[in-house]
Amino acid sequence: MHKATIAEGVILLTSGAAAAGLADKVHSYGVPTAAVIAVIVFTLSSGLGFANQIGQALRTSYFSCPTKGCAVSIRVRSTGKAELAALRTLATDHSKHGSTR
Repeated sequence: MHKATIAEGVILLTSGAAAAGLADKVHSYGVPTAAVIAVIVFTLSSGLGFANQIGQALRTSYFSCPTKGCAVSIRVRSTGKAELAALRTLATDHSKHGSTR
């Protein structure tokens, strides 16, 4: 389990406020309660999914080789600092993964 980031918290609070506003607006038109609940659930689940995607992106590191024409790239998530440094070195040092021609 990971701690929520500020971005995730803001997204969840915003989706909660949007769900409340939409539910109030839909309810004011005399829509049945089941439809109001569906609007709330859809809005909250969309916000939760978006917050999850943002959280995963914020916890992912991406390293690629700076050598032109080299397609080596490494994407890492939930890795310790030592392993992260080793993978960064591997990706950015072309002599460690490139051809020796």
